[in-house]
Amino acid sequence: MVTRSKDLTPAIRERICELHAIGWGYKRIHTRYPYIPLSTIRYTVKKESERRDGVSKPRSGRPKKLTEADKGRVLNAIHGDPKITAEDLLAEVDHKVKYRSIQRLLNTENLRKWRCSWRPFLKEEHALKHLRWAFRYRHFTLEDWARVFWSDECTVERGIGVRREWTFIRPKDQPKEGQCQGLPSRGKQVKQMFWAAFSGATRRTGLIPLFGDPEAERTGVTGLVIEDLYRRILPILLMNQDSIFQYDNAPTHTAYVVRNALAEMQIEAMEWPPYSPGLNPIENLWALLKAKIYELRPDLLHMRNNDTTKEILVATAQQAWDELEIRHLEHLSETMPHRVEAIIESQGWYTPY
Repeated sequence: MVTRSKDLTPAIRERICELHAIGWGYKRIHTRYPYIPLSTIRYTVKKESERRDGVSKPRSGRPKKLTEADKGRVLNAIHGDPKITAEDLLAEVDHKVKYRSIQRLLNTENLRKWRCSWRPFLKEEHALKHLRWAFRYRHFTLEDWARVFWSDECTVERGIGVRREWTFIRPKDQPKEGQCQGLPSRGKQVKQMFWAAFSGATRRTGLIPLFGDPEAERTGVTGLVIEDLYRRILPILLMNQDSIFQYDNAPTHTAYVVRNALAEMQIEAMEWPPYSPGLNPIENLWALLKAKIYELRPDLLHMRNNDTTKEILVATAQQAWDELEIRHLEHLSETMPHRVEAIIESQGWYTPY
């Protein structure tokens, strides 16, 4: 929507008309006031006889229902409660207008509502641990961060992570133009848990499927599964003595058998605060991975829900991981100083990451 430019002040209008009266042409006046369009200068001179003391006549059309006081109440209500509802905003102006008028006001003020970000619920003790972690690693340089191997698990489920498509065709015309995006299959879908690690020195593991422990009570991934994984992968992955290994605080990773295995292999593990997925740059890779899967195999969305589809899903996920560009690894590692400073700035609470 094109917004109307601000009116000229009475003083500026009088000055333009005075210059024109002493013989200045429109273009010469424009050179004195280059920020005023030439067409505005012509119109100002033309309408001078219809004004009083340089003030414009009232504009034609229906008077605005929202007064300046109403606008102030709406903006103050938003400032006081950014999550205020449309109904409450209308109540601020006694329902004298429809919500469309409120929307026009918000557009004029360049205000819009955004969906709230999902973040883990933090307590004071969590924020303090985040802050302690940030101060501990604040001195790290980019070279230091490149020594860190970031690790995590990710469950890839068919249909999850598909990027929304955008089109210039209006929604009502999309069906006949063939511009609709198909929905993935509903209900329980085939899925697989994976583990991976990478460093800013552009080294990474493959995307390794994780399978549950058949002897466990719930036959899920246990500390024994993670211990076996670490003993197979980490001695080769962390060949350089100055490498640092990061892993999260999930119970499967903090189990005694896992901590004991890391100590036996003399692996330097990074201290990791609780409830901090936004600190681990590998989280950003998971979103890229899931989008890449459907670039490689868009037909996965509509395959049968069976073991064959699961095999294709696993193979495609591993291929997508291998094809993620090296520059993503470098860039994510280089964001760590900014993430650390963001934690310190927020006093250990939520950050944009």
